[in-house]
Amino acid sequence: MSDRTDNISGAVCRVKMAFMNSNQIIETLLLWNFWERTPETGIPRDEYLTRIRKYLTTDEIVTLTGVRRSGKSTLLLQVLNGLIKDGVAPDRTLYVNFDDPKFNNFLDIDCLNKIWAAYLTYLKPVGKVFLVLDEVQRINGWENWTRSMHDRKEPVKIFVTGSNAEFLKSEFSRVLTGRHLQLTVTPLSFREFLEFRGVNIKSDKLWMIKNKNKLINFSLEYIQSGGFPKAVLLKDELLRKELLTQYFDDILNRDIAARHKIKETDKLENLALFYGTNFTRKFTFNGIKKIIDFPLSLDSVHRFSGYLKDAFLIDFLPKFSYSLKNQMQTDRKIYFIDNGMREAVAFKFSGDMGKLLENAVFHQLKRQKKQIYYFHEKQEVDFVCMQGGKIVELINVCYCLENKETLLREKSALIEAMQYFKLRKSKIIVAEGDGEEIKEQGFDIQVLPFYEWAEQ
Repeated sequence: MSDRTDNISGAVCRVKMAFMNSNQIIETLLLWNFWERTPETGIPRDEYLTRIRKYLTTDEIVTLTGVRRSGKSTLLLQVLNGLIKDGVAPDRTLYVNFDDPKFNNFLDIDCLNKIWAAYLTYLKPVGKVFLVLDEVQRINGWENWTRSMHDRKEPVKIFVTGSNAEFLKSEFSRVLTGRHLQLTVTPLSFREFLEFRGVNIKSDKLWMIKNKNKLINFSLEYIQSGGFPKAVLLKDELLRKELLTQYFDDILNRDIAARHKIKETDKLENLALFYGTNFTRKFTFNGIKKIIDFPLSLDSVHRFSGYLKDAFLIDFLPKFSYSLKNQMQTDRKIYFIDNGMREAVAFKFSGDMGKLLENAVFHQLKRQKKQIYYFHEKQEVDFVCMQGGKIVELINVCYCLENKETLLREKSALIEAMQYFKLRKSKIIVAEGDGEEIKEQGFDIQVLPFYEWAEQ
Protein backbone atom coordinates (compact mmCIF):
# COMPACT_ATOMS: atom_id res chain seq x y z
CA MET A 1 0.00 0.00 0.00
CA SER A 2 2.85 2.31 0.84
CA ASP A 3 4.51 1.71 -2.55
CA ARG A 4 1.21 2.45 -4.28
CA THR A 5 0.86 5.70 -2.34
CA ASP A 6 4.42 6.68 -3.21
CA ASN A 7 3.78 5.97 -6.89
CA ILE A 8 0.60 8.08 -6.88
CA SER A 9 2.40 10.90 -5.06
CA GLY A 10 5.28 10.74 -7.53
CA ALA A 11 2.89 10.81 -10.48
CA VAL A 12 1.11 13.89 -9.08
CA CYS A 13 4.47 15.60 -8.57
CA ARG A 14 5.48 14.85 -12.14
CA VAL A 15 2.17 16.24 -13.46
CA LYS A 16 2.70 19.43 -11.47
CA MET A 17 6.20 19.75 -12.89
CA ALA A 18 5.13 18.94 -16.43
CA PHE A 19 2.40 21.52 -16.85
CA MET A 20 2.09 25.27 -16.63
CA ASN A 21 -1.01 26.54 -18.40
CA SER A 22 -1.09 29.45 -20.80
CA ASN A 23 -2.68 31.81 -18.30
CA GLN A 24 0.10 31.14 -15.80
CA ILE A 25 2.73 31.66 -18.48
CA ILE A 26 1.30 35.01 -19.56
CA GLU A 27 0.83 36.06 -15.93
CA THR A 28 4.54 35.42 -15.34
CA LEU A 29 5.63 37.14 -18.55
CA LEU A 30 3.57 40.25 -17.77
CA LEU A 31 5.95 41.03 -14.90
CA TRP A 32 8.94 41.28 -17.24
CA ASN A 33 7.61 42.70 -20.50
CA PHE A 34 6.64 46.08 -21.94
CA TRP A 35 3.09 45.09 -22.87
CA GLU A 36 1.31 46.93 -20.03
CA ARG A 37 4.15 48.61 -18.17
CA THR A 38 7.67 49.94 -18.69
CA PRO A 39 10.22 47.86 -16.78
CA GLU A 40 13.20 49.59 -15.20
CA THR A 41 15.99 49.67 -17.78
CA GLY A 42 18.77 51.40 -15.84
CA ILE A 43 21.60 53.53 -17.20
CA PRO A 44 22.47 53.00 -20.90
CA ARG A 45 25.87 51.50 -21.77
CA ASP A 46 26.31 53.09 -25.17
CA GLU A 47 29.28 51.08 -26.42
CA TYR A 48 27.40 47.80 -26.04
CA LEU A 49 24.11 49.24 -27.27
CA THR A 50 25.74 50.54 -30.45
CA ARG A 51 27.09 47.07 -31.26
CA ILE A 52 23.82 45.30 -30.45
CA ARG A 53 21.83 47.73 -32.61
CA LYS A 54 24.10 46.87 -35.54
CA TYR A 55 23.20 43.21 -34.98
CA LEU A 56 19.52 44.09 -35.39
CA THR A 57 20.07 44.38 -39.14
CA THR A 58 21.26 40.76 -39.42
CA ASP A 59 19.38 37.45 -39.31
CA GLU A 60 21.81 35.78 -36.91
CA ILE A 61 20.96 34.79 -33.35
CA VAL A 62 22.69 37.20 -30.94
CA THR A 63 24.31 35.67 -27.84
CA LEU A 64 25.35 37.74 -24.83
CA THR A 65 27.65 36.06 -22.34
CA GLY A 66 29.36 37.28 -19.20
CA VAL A 67 29.46 36.95 -15.45
CA ARG A 68 26.17 36.99 -13.57
CA ARG A 69 24.92 40.53 -12.81
CA SER A 70 27.24 42.19 -15.31
CA GLY A 71 24.24 43.79 -17.05
CA LYS A 72 23.31 41.45 -19.91
CA SER A 73 19.59 41.44 -19.11
CA THR A 74 19.46 45.20 -18.59
CA LEU A 75 21.17 45.82 -21.93
CA LEU A 76 18.61 43.75 -23.80
CA LEU A 77 15.74 45.43 -21.97
CA GLN A 78 17.28 48.73 -23.10
CA VAL A 79 17.38 47.41 -26.67
CA LEU A 80 13.69 46.41 -26.53
CA ASN A 81 12.76 49.76 -24.98
CA GLY A 82 14.69 51.56 -27.75
CA LEU A 83 12.84 49.58 -30.43
CA ILE A 84 9.50 50.52 -28.87
CA LYS A 85 10.49 54.19 -28.77
CA ASP A 86 11.37 53.87 -32.47
CA GLY A 87 7.88 52.67 -33.27
CA VAL A 88 7.90 48.89 -32.76
CA ALA A 89 4.66 47.82 -31.07
CA PRO A 90 5.27 46.54 -27.51
CA ASP A 91 3.47 43.28 -28.32
CA ARG A 92 6.19 42.53 -30.89
CA THR A 93 8.73 42.18 -28.07
CA LEU A 94 9.02 39.14 -25.80
CA TYR A 95 11.40 38.88 -22.85
CA VAL A 96 11.63 35.54 -21.02
CA ASN A 97 13.66 35.32 -17.80
CA PHE A 98 14.44 31.67 -17.04
CA ASP A 99 15.82 32.68 -13.66
CA ASP A 100 12.25 33.49 -12.60
CA PRO A 101 11.41 30.94 -9.84
CA LYS A 102 8.01 30.30 -11.46
CA PHE A 103 9.81 28.51 -14.31
CA ASN A 104 11.96 26.35 -12.01
CA ASN A 105 9.88 23.17 -12.46
CA PHE A 106 9.27 23.83 -16.11
CA LEU A 107 12.74 23.98 -17.61
CA ASP A 108 12.67 21.76 -20.69
CA ILE A 109 12.26 22.16 -24.43
CA ASP A 110 8.48 21.92 -24.09
CA CYS A 111 8.70 25.05 -21.94
CA LEU A 112 9.94 27.06 -24.92
CA ASN A 113 7.19 25.73 -27.17
CA LYS A 114 4.46 26.54 -24.63
CA ILE A 115 5.80 30.03 -23.93
CA TRP A 116 5.97 30.80 -27.64
CA ALA A 117 2.48 29.37 -28.28
CA ALA A 118 0.97 31.31 -25.34
CA TYR A 119 2.62 34.51 -26.53
CA LEU A 120 1.29 34.12 -30.09
CA THR A 121 -2.20 33.24 -28.83
CA TYR A 122 -2.57 36.09 -26.34
CA LEU A 123 -0.55 38.91 -27.94
CA LYS A 124 -1.19 38.09 -31.63
CA PRO A 125 1.88 40.09 -32.81
CA VAL A 126 1.85 41.48 -36.35
CA GLY A 127 5.30 41.74 -37.90
CA LYS A 128 8.77 40.74 -36.82
CA VAL A 129 9.12 39.71 -33.17
CA PHE A 130 12.13 40.57 -31.01
CA LEU A 131 12.64 37.65 -28.62
CA VAL A 132 14.99 37.63 -25.60
CA LEU A 133 15.73 34.30 -23.87
CA ASP A 134 17.52 35.28 -20.66
CA GLU A 135 19.74 32.68 -18.89
CA VAL A 136 18.72 30.21 -21.59
CA GLN A 137 21.41 27.67 -20.62
CA ARG A 138 18.93 26.38 -18.03
CA ILE A 139 16.92 24.81 -20.89
CA ASN A 140 18.40 21.60 -22.26
CA GLY A 141 18.18 21.60 -26.05
CA TRP A 142 17.54 25.35 -26.38
CA GLU A 143 20.05 25.57 -29.23
CA ASN A 144 18.00 23.16 -31.38
CA TRP A 145 14.86 25.21 -30.74
CA THR A 146 16.51 28.48 -31.73
CA ARG A 147 18.14 26.90 -34.79
CA SER A 148 14.75 25.57 -35.89
CA MET A 149 13.26 29.06 -35.59
CA HIS A 150 16.21 30.50 -37.51
CA ASP A 151 16.22 27.91 -40.29
CA ARG A 152 12.44 28.12 -40.82
CA LYS A 153 12.93 31.85 -41.49
CA GLU A 154 10.40 32.69 -38.79
CA PRO A 155 9.85 36.48 -38.50
CA VAL A 156 11.73 36.70 -35.23
CA LYS A 157 15.04 38.17 -34.09
CA ILE A 158 16.42 36.05 -31.25
CA PHE A 159 18.69 37.20 -28.43
CA VAL A 160 19.98 34.76 -25.82
CA THR A 161 22.02 35.35 -22.68
CA GLY A 162 24.02 33.01 -20.45
CA SER A 163 26.20 33.41 -17.37
CA ASN A 164 28.42 30.47 -18.21
CA ALA A 165 30.82 30.26 -21.15
CA GLU A 166 30.22 26.52 -21.30
CA PHE A 167 26.81 27.09 -22.87
CA LEU A 168 28.63 28.30 -26.02
CA LYS A 169 30.67 25.13 -26.30
CA SER A 170 30.10 21.58 -27.57
CA GLU A 171 26.50 21.14 -28.73
CA PHE A 172 25.93 24.86 -29.19
CA SER A 173 28.95 25.19 -31.48
CA ARG A 174 27.80 22.25 -33.59
CA VAL A 175 24.17 23.30 -33.85
CA LEU A 176 24.52 27.07 -34.30
CA THR A 177 27.79 27.40 -36.22
CA GLY A 178 27.45 30.28 -38.66
CA ARG A 179 24.08 31.28 -37.22
CA HIS A 180 25.02 33.51 -34.31
CA LEU A 181 26.94 36.63 -33.30
CA GLN A 182 28.53 36.73 -29.85
CA LEU A 183 29.14 39.61 -27.44
CA THR A 184 30.75 39.29 -24.00
CA VAL A 185 29.46 41.72 -21.37
CA THR A 186 31.78 42.63 -18.50
CA PRO A 187 31.37 44.71 -15.35
CA LEU A 188 31.77 48.44 -15.99
CA SER A 189 34.93 49.83 -17.51
CA PHE A 190 36.37 52.92 -15.81
CA ARG A 191 34.78 55.16 -18.43
CA GLU A 192 31.39 53.54 -17.80
CA PHE A 193 31.97 53.83 -14.04
CA LEU A 194 32.38 57.59 -14.50
CA GLU A 195 29.18 57.76 -16.55
CA PHE A 196 27.29 55.86 -13.84
CA ARG A 197 28.60 58.39 -11.34
CA GLY A 198 27.24 61.24 -13.44
CA VAL A 199 30.55 62.51 -14.83
CA ASN A 200 30.09 64.12 -18.24
CA ILE A 201 33.33 63.01 -19.87
CA LYS A 202 35.04 65.26 -22.42
CA SER A 203 38.02 64.27 -24.49
CA ASP A 204 39.84 67.61 -24.66
CA LYS A 205 43.03 68.06 -22.61
CA LEU A 206 41.82 71.22 -20.85
CA TRP A 207 38.88 69.31 -19.32
CA MET A 208 41.24 66.52 -18.19
CA ILE A 209 43.55 69.05 -16.49
CA LYS A 210 40.70 70.88 -14.76
CA ASN A 211 39.19 67.62 -13.48
CA LYS A 212 42.46 65.84 -12.68
CA ASN A 213 41.94 65.51 -8.92
CA LYS A 214 38.35 64.36 -9.32
CA LEU A 215 39.41 61.73 -11.87
CA ILE A 216 42.23 60.49 -9.62
CA ASN A 217 39.81 60.06 -6.72
CA PHE A 218 37.29 58.27 -8.90
CA SER A 219 39.99 55.98 -10.29
CA LEU A 220 41.16 54.99 -6.80
CA GLU A 221 37.57 54.25 -5.84
CA TYR A 222 37.04 52.21 -9.00
CA ILE A 223 40.24 50.24 -8.42
CA GLN A 224 38.93 49.19 -5.01
CA SER A 225 35.16 48.92 -5.52
CA GLY A 226 35.02 47.42 -9.02
CA GLY A 227 32.35 47.76 -11.67
CA PHE A 228 29.27 45.61 -11.06
CA PRO A 229 26.56 48.07 -12.19
CA LYS A 230 24.15 47.82 -9.26
CA ALA A 231 26.99 47.83 -6.71
CA VAL A 232 28.48 51.00 -8.23
CA LEU A 233 25.22 52.85 -7.56
CA LEU A 234 25.13 51.88 -3.87
CA LYS A 235 26.55 54.53 -1.57
CA ASP A 236 26.53 52.36 1.56
CA GLU A 237 29.79 50.37 1.61
CA LEU A 238 28.37 47.62 3.84
CA LEU A 239 25.38 47.11 1.54
CA ARG A 240 27.69 47.02 -1.46
CA LYS A 241 29.83 44.31 0.12
CA GLU A 242 26.76 42.30 1.08
CA LEU A 243 25.47 42.53 -2.49
CA LEU A 244 28.81 41.48 -3.99
CA THR A 245 29.07 38.59 -1.53
CA GLN A 246 25.62 37.45 -2.63
CA TYR A 247 26.72 37.64 -6.29
CA PHE A 248 29.74 35.49 -5.42
CA ASP A 249 27.54 32.90 -3.68
CA ASP A 250 25.08 32.85 -6.60
CA ILE A 251 27.87 32.25 -9.12
CA LEU A 252 29.21 29.34 -7.08
CA ASN A 253 25.86 27.76 -6.24
CA ARG A 254 23.68 28.50 -9.27
CA ASP A 255 26.14 28.77 -12.17
CA ILE A 256 28.60 26.08 -11.05
CA ALA A 257 27.50 23.73 -8.26
CA ALA A 258 23.93 23.21 -9.47
CA ARG A 259 24.96 22.99 -13.12
CA HIS A 260 27.72 20.45 -12.53
CA LYS A 261 26.03 18.66 -9.59
CA ILE A 262 28.92 19.38 -7.23
CA LYS A 263 28.35 18.07 -3.72
CA GLU A 264 31.59 19.35 -2.17
CA THR A 265 30.57 22.98 -2.47
CA ASP A 266 32.81 23.93 0.46
CA LYS A 267 35.88 22.86 -1.52
CA LEU A 268 34.68 24.73 -4.59
CA GLU A 269 34.26 27.87 -2.49
CA ASN A 270 37.66 27.41 -0.83
CA LEU A 271 39.36 27.14 -4.22
CA ALA A 272 37.56 30.28 -5.44
CA LEU A 273 38.66 32.13 -2.28
CA PHE A 274 42.22 30.87 -2.80
CA TYR A 275 42.22 32.39 -6.27
CA GLY A 276 40.72 35.63 -4.97
CA THR A 277 43.32 35.89 -2.22
CA ASN A 278 46.22 35.06 -4.55
CA PHE A 279 45.14 36.97 -7.64
CA THR A 280 47.91 38.26 -9.96
CA ARG A 281 50.25 35.51 -8.67
CA LYS A 282 51.62 32.65 -10.78
CA PHE A 283 50.67 28.99 -10.27
CA THR A 284 50.37 25.61 -11.89
CA PHE A 285 47.46 23.35 -10.95
CA ASN A 286 49.91 20.89 -9.43
CA GLY A 287 51.44 23.71 -7.40
CA ILE A 288 48.01 24.75 -6.16
CA LYS A 289 47.24 21.20 -5.04
CA LYS A 290 50.43 21.13 -2.98
CA ILE A 291 49.91 24.41 -1.11
CA ILE A 292 46.14 24.61 -0.44
CA ASP A 293 45.21 23.75 3.13
CA PHE A 294 42.15 21.64 2.25
CA PRO A 295 42.05 18.21 0.55
CA LEU A 296 41.46 18.41 -3.19
CA SER A 297 42.72 16.03 -5.86
CA LEU A 298 44.66 17.29 -8.87
CA ASP A 299 41.75 16.27 -11.11
CA SER A 300 39.35 18.31 -8.95
CA VAL A 301 41.68 21.33 -9.06
CA HIS A 302 41.60 21.08 -12.87
CA ARG A 303 37.82 20.63 -13.08
CA PHE A 304 36.86 23.20 -10.46
CA SER A 305 39.23 25.76 -11.97
CA GLY A 306 37.65 25.20 -15.38
CA TYR A 307 34.20 25.68 -13.90
CA LEU A 308 35.26 28.91 -12.19
CA LYS A 309 36.70 30.21 -15.45
CA ASP A 310 33.60 29.22 -17.45
CA ALA A 311 31.49 31.15 -14.94
CA PHE A 312 33.78 34.17 -15.61
CA LEU A 313 34.81 34.35 -11.95
CA ILE A 314 38.53 33.92 -12.70
CA ASP A 315 40.82 34.09 -15.70
CA PHE A 316 44.34 32.90 -16.45
CA LEU A 317 47.19 34.68 -18.22
CA PRO A 318 49.84 32.49 -19.87
CA LYS A 319 53.54 33.28 -20.06
CA PHE A 320 54.67 34.42 -23.49
CA SER A 321 56.68 31.89 -25.42
CA TYR A 322 57.19 31.28 -29.11
CA SER A 323 56.62 27.61 -28.23
CA LEU A 324 52.97 26.69 -27.58
CA LYS A 325 54.14 23.67 -25.57
CA ASN A 326 56.13 25.92 -23.24
CA GLN A 327 53.12 28.21 -22.83
CA MET A 328 51.00 25.25 -21.74
CA GLN A 329 53.58 23.93 -19.26
CA THR A 330 54.63 27.12 -17.46
CA ASP A 331 52.94 28.94 -14.58
CA ARG A 332 49.89 31.04 -15.37
CA LYS A 333 48.88 34.22 -13.58
CA ILE A 334 45.46 34.41 -11.94
CA TYR A 335 43.02 37.29 -12.31
CA PHE A 336 39.65 37.80 -10.58
CA ILE A 337 36.51 39.08 -12.30
CA ASP A 338 36.01 42.21 -10.23
CA ASN A 339 38.00 44.09 -7.61
CA GLY A 340 34.94 44.96 -5.53
CA MET A 341 33.83 41.35 -5.31
CA ARG A 342 37.37 40.28 -4.53
CA GLU A 343 37.58 42.83 -1.70
CA ALA A 344 34.21 41.64 -0.36
CA VAL A 345 34.98 37.91 -0.16
CA ALA A 346 38.74 37.21 -0.14
CA PHE A 347 41.49 37.52 2.46
CA LYS A 348 43.27 40.86 2.11
CA PHE A 349 46.80 42.04 2.78
CA SER A 350 48.44 45.44 3.09
CA GLY A 351 50.14 45.28 -0.32
CA ASP A 352 47.02 44.55 -2.32
CA MET A 353 46.53 47.98 -3.93
CA GLY A 354 49.15 47.28 -6.57
CA LYS A 355 47.49 43.94 -7.30
CA LEU A 356 44.08 45.57 -7.54
CA LEU A 357 45.51 48.02 -10.08
CA GLU A 358 47.06 45.18 -12.09
CA ASN A 359 43.76 43.28 -12.03
CA ALA A 360 41.93 46.38 -13.31
CA VAL A 361 44.47 46.84 -16.13
CA PHE A 362 44.15 43.16 -17.10
CA HIS A 363 40.38 43.47 -17.53
CA GLN A 364 40.68 46.70 -19.48
CA LEU A 365 43.07 45.00 -21.90
CA LYS A 366 40.62 42.11 -22.24
CA ARG A 367 37.82 44.57 -23.03
CA GLN A 368 40.03 45.94 -25.80
CA LYS A 369 40.19 42.41 -27.26
CA LYS A 370 43.95 42.34 -26.81
CA GLN A 371 45.76 39.00 -27.05
CA ILE A 372 47.84 39.23 -23.90
CA TYR A 373 50.55 37.35 -22.00
CA TYR A 374 53.05 38.05 -19.26
CA PHE A 375 56.78 37.97 -20.02
CA HIS A 376 59.53 36.60 -17.81
CA GLU A 377 63.15 36.08 -18.72
CA LYS A 378 65.49 37.57 -16.12
CA GLN A 379 62.79 40.04 -15.08
CA GLU A 380 59.03 40.17 -15.45
CA VAL A 381 56.78 42.40 -17.54
CA ASP A 382 53.13 42.30 -16.57
CA PHE A 383 51.51 42.45 -20.00
CA VAL A 384 52.72 41.66 -23.50
CA CYS A 385 50.13 42.52 -26.16
CA MET A 386 50.07 40.73 -29.50
CA GLN A 387 48.30 41.75 -32.68
CA GLY A 388 48.44 40.04 -36.05
CA GLY A 389 51.05 37.60 -34.79
CA LYS A 390 53.39 40.41 -33.66
CA ILE A 391 54.16 41.86 -30.24
CA VAL A 392 52.97 45.47 -30.39
CA GLU A 393 52.89 46.69 -26.78
CA LEU A 394 54.60 46.14 -23.42
CA ILE A 395 52.96 47.30 -20.19
CA ASN A 396 54.09 47.23 -16.59
CA VAL A 397 51.78 48.14 -13.72
CA CYS A 398 52.92 49.84 -10.50
CA TYR A 399 50.84 51.63 -7.88
CA CYS A 400 53.33 54.51 -7.73
CA LEU A 401 56.94 55.22 -8.74
CA GLU A 402 58.08 57.44 -5.88
CA ASN A 403 60.58 54.86 -4.66
CA LYS A 404 63.79 54.95 -6.74
CA GLU A 405 64.29 51.19 -6.45
CA THR A 406 60.78 50.58 -7.71
CA LEU A 407 61.32 52.89 -10.69
CA LEU A 408 64.63 51.18 -11.52
CA ARG A 409 63.01 47.73 -11.36
CA GLU A 410 60.14 48.70 -13.65
CA LYS A 411 62.43 50.41 -16.17
CA SER A 412 65.00 47.61 -16.34
CA ALA A 413 62.31 44.94 -16.85
CA LEU A 414 60.78 46.90 -19.72
CA ILE A 415 64.15 47.62 -21.32
CA GLU A 416 65.00 43.91 -21.22
CA ALA A 417 61.66 43.10 -22.89
CA MET A 418 62.02 45.88 -25.48
CA GLN A 419 65.42 44.50 -26.41
CA TYR A 420 64.00 40.99 -26.61
CA PHE A 421 61.07 41.99 -28.84
CA LYS A 422 62.93 44.75 -30.73
CA LEU A 423 60.52 47.49 -29.65
CA ARG A 424 61.43 51.11 -28.86
CA LYS A 425 58.43 52.06 -26.71
CA SER A 426 56.60 50.73 -23.64
CA LYS A 427 54.28 51.90 -20.84
CA ILE A 428 53.99 51.95 -17.08
CA ILE A 429 50.45 52.36 -15.68
CA VAL A 430 50.31 53.95 -12.21
CA ALA A 431 47.47 54.70 -9.79
CA GLU A 432 49.18 57.67 -8.17
CA GLY A 433 51.55 60.07 -9.87
CA ASP A 434 51.70 62.21 -12.98
CA GLY A 435 52.33 61.17 -16.54
CA GLU A 436 55.83 61.56 -17.92
CA GLU A 437 58.20 60.37 -20.63
CA ILE A 438 61.31 58.44 -19.61
CA LYS A 439 64.05 58.18 -22.23
CA GLU A 440 66.87 55.79 -21.48
CA GLN A 441 69.36 53.78 -23.58
CA GLY A 442 67.49 54.82 -26.72
CA PHE A 443 64.16 53.55 -25.40
CA ASP A 444 60.99 55.52 -24.64
CA ILE A 445 58.93 54.56 -21.57
CA GLN A 446 55.64 56.40 -21.13
CA VAL A 447 54.27 56.68 -17.59
CA LEU A 448 50.48 57.01 -17.62
CA PRO A 449 48.05 57.49 -14.71
CA PHE A 450 45.37 54.80 -14.73
CA TYR A 451 42.54 57.34 -15.03
CA GLU A 452 44.08 58.76 -18.19
CA TRP A 453 44.92 55.40 -19.76
CA ALA A 454 41.64 53.64 -18.91
CA GLU A 455 39.36 56.56 -19.78
CA GLN A 456 40.40 56.50 -23.44
